[in-house]
This record gives sequence, C-alpha cells and structure tokens, in this order.
Amino acid sequence: MTKRTEQQEIDQIGEGILTAKLAKYVVNPLENDFGLDFTVNLTETDGKDSYQNVEGDHFFIQLKSSNRFDKDTDSVYTDLEVRHLEQYLKQPIPVILSIYDHNQSEIYWRVIQEFVWDILSDRTPNWRSQQTVRIRIPRSQKITNYDRLETAVNRTQNRINRDKNRTLSIGEGVAFSPTDFTELEKQKENDRLQYRGHTLLLAKQQFESGDKDAARQSIAEIVNANYDDEATVKALFIQILMRNLADGEDAIEIVELANEAKSVAKDLDMDTDQQIATIYKHVGGLFVILEKRSEMLANDLFQSTIESDLLENKIIQESISHDLLVGELEAISEINSALSEMLDSNEYYAYAVCLSPIIDYLSHRRFLHINRQTMDFDKSPDEIETPKSIQTIEGISDQTHSIVEQAEQLADYITDRETEFNLRKSIGLYYYNSIKPEKADQFLTEAYNIVKNNENRRLSEDTKSILEDIKKRKNPYDYSTYDTSSDTNVTDLTKQALEMQGFDIDLESPPESNEYDDSLDYELDLMAHQAVTDADPEDYYRHCEHLHLAYNPSPVGERLGIVSFGSKYLWCQHGGLMNGLDLDETFERFHTTYCDGCEQHCPRSDDWELTEAYANEQANDPDFVKAMNQFENSLMPEYSRSSDNQ
Repeated sequence: MTKRTEQQEIDQIGEGILTAKLAKYVVNPLENDFGLDFTVNLTETDGKDSYQNVEGDHFFIQLKSSNRFDKDTDSVYTDLEVRHLEQYLKQPIPVILSIYDHNQSEIYWRVIQEFVWDILSDRTPNWRSQQTVRIRIPRSQKITNYDRLETAVNRTQNRINRDKNRTLSIGEGVAFSPTDFTELEKQKENDRLQYRGHTLLLAKQQFESGDKDAARQSIAEIVNANYDDEATVKALFIQILMRNLADGEDAIEIVELANEAKSVAKDLDMDTDQQIATIYKHVGGLFVILEKRSEMLANDLFQSTIESDLLENKIIQESISHDLLVGELEAISEINSALSEMLDSNEYYAYAVCLSPIIDYLSHRRFLHINRQTMDFDKSPDEIETPKSIQTIEGISDQTHSIVEQAEQLADYITDRETEFNLRKSIGLYYYNSIKPEKADQFLTEAYNIVKNNENRRLSEDTKSILEDIKKRKNPYDYSTYDTSSDTNVTDLTKQALEMQGFDIDLESPPESNEYDDSLDYELDLMAHQAVTDADPEDYYRHCEHLHLAYNPSPVGERLGIVSFGSKYLWCQHGGLMNGLDLDETFERFHTTYCDGCEQHCPRSDDWELTEAYANEQANDPDFVKAMNQFENSLMPEYSRSSDNQ
C-alpha cells in the first residue's frame, strides 16, 4: 500500500479531533459533492437522565487542517475560493469555517456568512472579482467554547431566516420593471434549490443512520415534485445507492432509476452526472445478466442429476448464453466509453466513485466463473476438489483486473473518506473471491478502520461482520469450512451458502408454482427454501432424548454441499421411522403416530444445546441406520432387488 502524504495524515487527525471536541453534538460527515465536510446537530442534555436530545438547529462545517502556524501568532488563517464562498452564502443554515492547528492540537472557528456580511463586504466590496479570499480566525475563538458557538449559530440562522422572509415595505415597489421580476424569479429558484438540497442532505443522513423509511420519504418529496433540477438527479442517485446490485429485482430497479437520472442530467447539461448514470445503468444490467447465468448454473447442476434430454437442454442453454454474452459486451462498451469521457474531462473524483460498483460486478462474475469451472458434473461429489488458489483452476487467469489495480492506487490518494471506504471494501471482496485471503483481509480491515468510529453504525457493523466471516472462512468455494458449532446461526449459514451458489431465498415467501415457467426451476428453488428452513434440528432434538434425526441429501444437495437439501429421517427405538422432505411436517406425522401417550417420552430442558458430535452420533446409531436401509430397500422395484440377489 502506498504511504499517505503528511497532509492526508494531518487531515485525518483533524477530522478525529473535531469529532471528539464536538462530541456533545451529533456530527455526521458529508460527501465532497456538496463542498462541505460535516453537518452538526445541536443537542441539549436532559438534566434528569443525562440524555442528549437532538434539537432542530444545525449547521455545516468546512474543516481546514495545517501545521504551518507559529504558536506565537494570535490568529490562524486559510484561503477560500470565491466560488466556494458564494456557495456557502446560498446555504439555508450557518456554515462554520474550522481550522485545525496540528502543532497546538486545537481547532478554531468562524461563521462564514457573518464574516462576509460584516467584515469582507465592508472591507473589500469587490471581493467577488477575486479568485480567493483570506479568512483569519483569532486563537481566542476555540471550538470548545460551546456557548459562544451556539450563540453565533442561532444568531446567523435568525439573520438567514429574516433575509428569506424579507418583503417589500409599504410605499416601495410602486413601479416595477422587468428586472425586478427577473430578480424575484431568481430568488424563488434559489430558495427552492436550497430547500431541496437541504432535504437531500437530510435523506442521506437518514439512510446512513439506518432509517430507510424516513430516507425514502425525504427522497420521494424531491423526486415526485413537478419539476426537475440538480436535486432530482442526486435524489435518484441516492435511490440507486439504497438498493443492492447483487439482488436481481434491485438491479432491475437500478437500471430504471439510472436511466431516468441520465435523461434528467442530459436535459440539465450535467455531463458528469450523465456519465455516472450511464455506468450505473449498465452495471445494473450486467448484474441482471449475472443472475441469469447463476440460474443457468443451478439448472446445469440439476439437469446433471436427473434423467432428461441433456442435448436439448444444452442447445437451449447455449442459445441463452450467446444472447447474454452479446448483452455483456454492449454494456461493457458503454461503461468503457463513459469512463473515458470522465478521464478526458479530468473528472477524477467521479471516475473513482464509479469504480466501486464496477469492481463489485467483476467480483461476483469471478465468483460465478470459478464456481462453474470447479463443478465437474462427471465426478461424484467426493471427487470434486476445492480450489486452493486461482492457479489450480484451468482457464481462469490469476492476473488482477486493471480496474482493480487502478482502484488500489486511487484509494491511497483520494481525500473523500466515503469513496475510499467503498473502494477498499470492493477491492477486498474482489480478492476474497480470487482466493487471496491475505489481501482481502488487508483491504477490508482498512475499510473497517475508516468507518468503525463513524456515526453510520449500519455501515461499520456490516463491514465488521463481513471481515469476521472472511477470517473464519478464507476460501469462499470450500463449503465444508462452515462451522456449525459457532455462534453463527446454522440457518443463516445455509442460506448464505445457497445464495452464493445462485439461489435467491426469501424465508418469508416460499416459491409459488404459478411464478415459474419451468417446473424444474420451481422444484429446485422449493428444495433450496426447504433446505434452509430445515437446517437447524435443535428444537426437534429437544422434544425427546430418544429421538434420532438424519439428513439424506439428494444428488443436488451433495454437489451443493448442503446436507438438508433432500429428505429427512426421524426414528425412535420405542416408536418407529418416518421420512419426508419437509422436516416440520415429517415431525408432526411422527409425533401423532408415535409420541402421543408414549410412556418413554423424555423431553430435554430448554437450555440444552445441540453439538455436531452428538448429531453425528445419533445419525450413525447402528439401529437407526438399519431402519433407514430397510425403508429404502422397501422402496426399490422388485426387479432391482432380484437383480441385486443374483
């Protein structure tokens, strides 16, 4: 990893100290898109319970960090571009300039609007003709002087509100000119943009804090308006980010949202946003194609275990695969074109933002490719070897994709922490699916370190969970390494293992036959759903100490490495044997037939826990095995048993 520059390290330290010094408030980082670094909500402490109650008042912070100041000087300073000052003056809430003095580990502040209104405009009336403006802050104005800070914020907010509500005085405006109406329309448009921009920031904060419903409501307020502007495009992008590319239905919605964002951006001459929308549109399309390829892989697996017209199926699959390949090539061409236009326009930040979803696609594509190459349908399950590295897989290159290499370089230099996080997380998952656990651990750890102290708890917890899972299971293609004795729920592990192999499982909504054109696809998805539902047998074992349970995976289940994908057996020496595909339904029949009124019934305590060793011991009980064999032999056709005896 390339070493960070000294200024980047100082910037990061400054951000941490600012957050610590303002810990009594709610501080959230912002993207560079808005030209501001943080938004801060004022709070008041409940004297009774010492809880912080969030007030409605809030403000923005622009943070500058430096180690150039002499400790003997009575002020610190920074130069701001005039275009940024003009942008800050348009904000509907106060904007605080904060300067971090690294040598003194102290932060000083000043309200930008008040500085412009009361000092700059009086001292330098033509300041708007300059390129930059120097702003000085006295060292006496420390960020920890909370009373002074809150007073200035409230004072500035009142002035902003008065300016917005100012109306014509009596006697003024008797004669209007066209210019008057033009200026009035400009002010109306400016106020609308400010409000929608504020709503957009609010939606982003709500989404990052995990309140998706509130975020959707805020976004809907912008998108459903009867006019389109820059806020409309940004709102559509947030809607895209609220969805999961790897989910088939979400990917389709992302394509639609990106197409709408592209159209609005084109009408508004927002060239860069148009390119970003183009990339999301086609990356979404690639994920839709990827899901279709996953379905084809599952179909191949199923077809290999049943008696069917394999030649006819192969012809159909090859025809579909050709159409998908054409779609992939068209999408990749559009993505490359959009990326090239960004580089030609020197839009490096936008370029970096777009790399993450592209790498996510490359990562999922690699996972599917390796899974397909390592499944030899002519071998029995115990003959299939788990790949230990890319080099062991025929036809798959070990070379890292050039996009990933570019992202590694950009992640070391980009100053926006959110974009850096997205890049490092995507790179880490790419290396994980490339069976490079050390590099995966490196990048995902770096990603987690960026957000672990962030207000966005959802993001930090999700990243930590991914990192822990990867540490436990270094090879994503070795399904035997799932530790069912760990604290992780075996049902969740089974669901994850099946989803990683192309199944889409919703435990609250079982597959319905009328939703499928192909009955084989329906049967396969139904078996997968049942496999997850039946994955944890602990509650059944608690019913009685004499109960024995065994999974009998189907050929598909064996190839998938999922023991609950198939039939289940229940047996008791005081009762008998019962078999079925649905464990709960099988247990109900077993209970009705053998357990009601049984004098040998011996239930376990509620705190009894199942171990893998105990489950194996019960499943391999000689009497239980004998009963299962007798049952299976009874199902064999008479001619087969005669043939076996010859």
